[in-house]
Amino acid sequence: MTNRFEDLTGFEFSNVYVRTRNIIGFAAQRWPNTDPLEQRETAIFFYYPDDPPETKWAVRYLGQTVGVHGCAAFSPNERWVFVAGDGEVYVVGQGDDEWEGAISPRPNLYFSNAKSVRKGHAIAVGPNRKVFLRRLANDWIQLEDGLFPDRDQSDLEFAGFRDIDGFSETDMYACGGRGDLWHFDRSTWRQIAIPTNANLKNICCAEDGLVYITTAQRDILRGRNATWDVIGQDETSDTFESLVCYNKKVYISTVSEIFVIDGGEFKPANLGVPQMKSKAHLASGDGILVVAGSDQAALYDGQKWDKFLE
Repeated sequence: MTNRFEDLTGFEFSNVYVRTRNIIGFAAQRWPNTDPLEQRETAIFFYYPDDPPETKWAVRYLGQTVGVHGCAAFSPNERWVFVAGDGEVYVVGQGDDEWEGAISPRPNLYFSNAKSVRKGHAIAVGPNRKVFLRRLANDWIQLEDGLFPDRDQSDLEFAGFRDIDGFSETDMYACGGRGDLWHFDRSTWRQIAIPTNANLKNICCAEDGLVYITTAQRDILRGRNATWDVIGQDETSDTFESLVCYNKKVYISTVSEIFVIDGGEFKPANLGVPQMKSKAHLASGDGILVVAGSDQAALYDGQKWDKFLE
């Protein structure tokens, strides 16, 4: 077990990311109060499991933000790309360590997530159906063709995106709002009819070729293209926090437990996760699953757990 990284004191994890099995990132903030809209001290922590103890941890302080969302992007080159809620962009890795310009010069833009689809470019999404793709440093393009029929953006009060994923960058799904699900096919978006009007939260394009979406009503949508069903559950009344695919199975976390979709059934995962204050945040990639919450984290390699933060 790794000695505690003292710079973590006072911070709580808000997300976790896997770049490779030996490069893991964490977004973290200090919470002096519970107001989710207040700016607070934000940092990115990096963990290198294979390094000697003195270099296992690194940190970058991002100053005051409402929130930050990030991913390991691999195009046009391999970098960590982090997007603050207001669209400011921080890039680190392979010699870079700097703030780039904002995603867009337009004022009052807000972003709710950033992801890399199948080890591609960084893609940022937000309310009002915003989708931007980072082509190069300081070069983001908006993917909006089809999202606003007749160019009408007036009726978006209950629409917009919280998350995005895809089977490729030409076959992506973005979700949010009240049943607001869209599919991107090479260059154009089209809206997908689904059997719910609940607020959509997280989305995962899984290895079984299906799309999984969690809702604020604690149901799971499963489908692709025009065919969808709802996986109901009565295992938990806790809020769904994270959704990932690991080792060909779909896992969903709450603060207190991790669940799996197995044969169309929602049930406890029984992975033997170590005792933790919170299991809210999941990340997978390169053969590992990482669980993080509060100021603790653990890594699973398919055989055993390493709880590397107590």
